[in-house]
Amino acid sequence: MLTELDASMLAEAFPREHLSVATLAAQSVARVLAPAQWTERFTVRSEQQAVFIPARLRFTSERLRLTDGDAPFPFARALQTRSNDGFERQRAARDLMRDLQPWGAPFVVALIGEYIVEILDDIAAALTPDSTRTLGDFITDNAAYWQTTKQRVASYWNVYYRANASSEQRRPYGRNEYVGFKLVEHIEAAVPRHRQAGEE
Repeated sequence: MLTELDASMLAEAFPREHLSVATLAAQSVARVLAPAQWTERFTVRSEQQAVFIPARLRFTSERLRLTDGDAPFPFARALQTRSNDGFERQRAARDLMRDLQPWGAPFVVALIGEYIVEILDDIAAALTPDSTRTLGDFITDNAAYWQTTKQRVASYWNVYYRANASSEQRRPYGRNEYVGFKLVEHIEAAVPRHRQAGEE
C-alpha cells in the first residue's frame, strides 16, 4: 500500500517513449493530489512495456495547470480516471476517449472493470473502430488482467445491477442488456481469432 505518490511514480503509468510529456502531465497532477494517498499500483503491459498504474488517486482539486490543447493534457486526464471521485473519472474518461491512444487503453479497461454504469455507457457511446482495435490490442497483450476485468464486470453486475438486485437507487439490468457485458463482447470481437488463441 502506497501512502505517497510523486510525479516520477505517476509518470511510470506510461510507456518510456512518452516520458517527457508524461512527466509534465504527472507534475501537473501531483500538484493537486492530496498529501496522503492510500492506494496500490497495478502492472500491465502497454506498448510492449510494463507500466505501473495507480488503483485510485485522492485529489484536493480537479484544477490542472494544463488546458485541452496542451500535449500533456490527455496524459493528465488518463491519470484523473483513477480519481476517487466518480464524476471526475467520468469527465476524464470522456476526454480520454475522444482520441484513444494505445497508452490510454489500460485506463479505459480499468474503468470497464468498475461499477459506475454511466461511465460504461459513455465508453460504449464513444467507441470507434480505431479505439476498439486499440482496446483489443491491449487485452491481447494483457490476457490475465482482462480475465480479472471480466470477473469484475460480472461481480459488479451481480451485486448492483442484475434484475433481482436489492438496491433501490439503481435500475436493474438483465445480463443481456448490461453495458459491461456488451463492452466485453464488443472489444473481444475486435481481436482476430488467431490472437485470441495465442497463436503466432
